[in-house]
Amino acid sequence: MIGEFDLIRRIQKNANLLCPNDPAVLLGIGDDSAATLSSRGNALLTTTDMLLEKTHFDLAFSSFFQIGYKALSVNLSDIAAMGGTPRFYLVSLGLTGKESVRDIDALYRGMNEASHELSISLQSPCHLIGGNTARSHAGLSISITLLGEVPKKEMVTRSTATPGDFIYVTGTLGDASAGLELLKKNLRKGGFRALPHKHLMPKARVQEGRLLAKKKIPSAMIDLSDGLSSDLLHITDQSGVGAQLACATFPISETLKRYAKTMGTNWYDYALHGGEEYELLFCVPEKNRDRLEKLIHHKAIDARCIGKILPKKHGVLVTGIDGDVYKLKPSGYDHFRQGMI
Repeated sequence: MIGEFDLIRRIQKNANLLCPNDPAVLLGIGDDSAATLSSRGNALLTTTDMLLEKTHFDLAFSSFFQIGYKALSVNLSDIAAMGGTPRFYLVSLGLTGKESVRDIDALYRGMNEASHELSISLQSPCHLIGGNTARSHAGLSISITLLGEVPKKEMVTRSTATPGDFIYVTGTLGDASAGLELLKKNLRKGGFRALPHKHLMPKARVQEGRLLAKKKIPSAMIDLSDGLSSDLLHITDQSGVGAQLACATFPISETLKRYAKTMGTNWYDYALHGGEEYELLFCVPEKNRDRLEKLIHHKAIDARCIGKILPKKHGVLVTGIDGDVYKLKPSGYDHFRQGMI
């Protein structure tokens, strides 16, 4: 393991290679603070997320590259949920001293890969501009603070859903939690590789979030970090509404269906309660639904309607595969009830 200042210089060198001559970066790594320029008329978005060894990842089945990729992606997903564009990020590392230079390089390569994919899809780079390093006696930790921006009139929150809105979700549900189950049980069953990949390297739906916000389609939006059951309740609680989901409409991958059948489990349990999906859950007023469906038809966005917002008095309900209606209870990820790994 190299010394702290040599490590900082190594990180700075990599950051400068990835952030050449951007006029929005007045000062990057190397001073007491970074200095950036924000765009006029935009709201500044700020989010932070921490990944802890044995809580959010396990080095037994996660590479340093995958950890770095995921660490940035989960923060990108928060900006996506607001309809914003990520711009700059800072990384704070808690290192145990067991990590090699190659491990640290791989960690940053993972973050760089997530940033690079973003810059291709949005044609807008997201730059590493600073951070901190410290010795950790409780396992590896990585904390990222991400700054983004969004035009004030296009910003989407989770507290503005209205009865009558349709509930949509991007992508598919349940893959990440099934993937984690495979990893934790050390199951090497053929044909299910896509499931662990969804857990280890989730893709933030930044392009989709930006498109929805720009078109002013959603009334409310959230990313699925804790699980559909928990995150929908965040929307209903903060918006003061009820909701009803229909399990039969959930977008489920064929891989998850085959996996659930093999394991003798129900795919809708993974879909309802599995965390770390990082798909977008959003509410659409009826007047905007045709515009969204046209975007879906033309493959500009992959999304499906899975329910509807109701008046608060109805509570939050789920129509099961068997047609029975029951009250939805949150059982997704909760940091203070359970560990993810």
